[in-house]
Amino acid sequence: MKREDLLHALEIVRPGLASKEMIAQSTSFAFIDDRVVTYNDEISISHPVAGLGTKMRGAVRAEELYQLLSRIKKDDIVLEQGDKEVTLKAGKAKAGIVMEARIKLPLDDISKPDKWKPLPADFVTGVEFAVPSCAKDTSRPVLMCVNVRKDGFVEATDNFRITRHKIGEMPVTFLLPAGTARELVRYPITKVASGKGWVHFKTDTDTIFSCRIYQGEFPDISSILKVVGTEVELPVTMTDVLDRAAVFAQQETKDENVTIVLDEGKMTIKGKNPFGWFEEAINMPYEGDGFEFAINPAFLKTIAGQIRKCVVGKRCLKFTGPTWEHVVALTAMET
Repeated sequence: MKREDLLHALEIVRPGLASKEMIAQSTSFAFIDDRVVTYNDEISISHPVAGLGTKMRGAVRAEELYQLLSRIKKDDIVLEQGDKEVTLKAGKAKAGIVMEARIKLPLDDISKPDKWKPLPADFVTGVEFAVPSCAKDTSRPVLMCVNVRKDGFVEATDNFRITRHKIGEMPVTFLLPAGTARELVRYPITKVASGKGWVHFKTDTDTIFSCRIYQGEFPDISSILKVVGTEVELPVTMTDVLDRAAVFAQQETKDENVTIVLDEGKMTIKGKNPFGWFEEAINMPYEGDGFEFAINPAFLKTIAGQIRKCVVGKRCLKFTGPTWEHVVALTAMET
């Protein structure tokens, strides 16, 4: 078989590996018929391997196999499965890697997908847009999820900010954990199928991405999205300043924030982390009490690329785009 074919398949399923083997074989690539599978209790990913055939079955430690294939220069390789190992041959080089013939991963616990249905074309866009608003606080697990609704709304909140994005109708409503969502949006998924406790996605190249969904009830955020106030125009130079502030953005659990301060006639963008700080003021036509809020700089750049105005209310600031709404809580400036 071709080395690149196998390496490509392994790269596709790698996000499904566990960092530590809390579940047997969760740090291994499992070969089942003509597919390679990974599983870490939250997600499972499988992909066909060109040239593998249907005779190979077993689990191989992921790190050794992946690193070896990454270092081999030959285009053609030969895999031979023995009783306790798989032998890899590439030109004059040979290697043997321990292989467990019995698949111990609890793949049978993953509910089978029902009928595959087309995903809305903007599903990935909607989920990716909502993820930054998911909570990091484990005391309310439901807020650590993106709420994907059957009526076509994708929403998230951490009690300080709210995002809602309108996409096409979905076949089912489900809560997708933020960590899973971040991995899922990297794949060109085109189909979806529901299952008991799981939701499944599929690409046109037959990658299957299965996600364990959270069981709970997402709060109704509709009333909070209704913000009445003064319309304010965003500074044209804001995106350039955000780029500079992002160097010192506060990093917390894969999320980074800068602080935006609006005071009489100006916007100040601040970034601070353990290694340094940054701030820069921009003139803008704002009249009113001073306030501040925290926001992901990349997310705000995305917003600014679509709209130039926002609404400042008494307690919240609201951005409204063609298919989305984003509300962030305001904090009064200390005097």
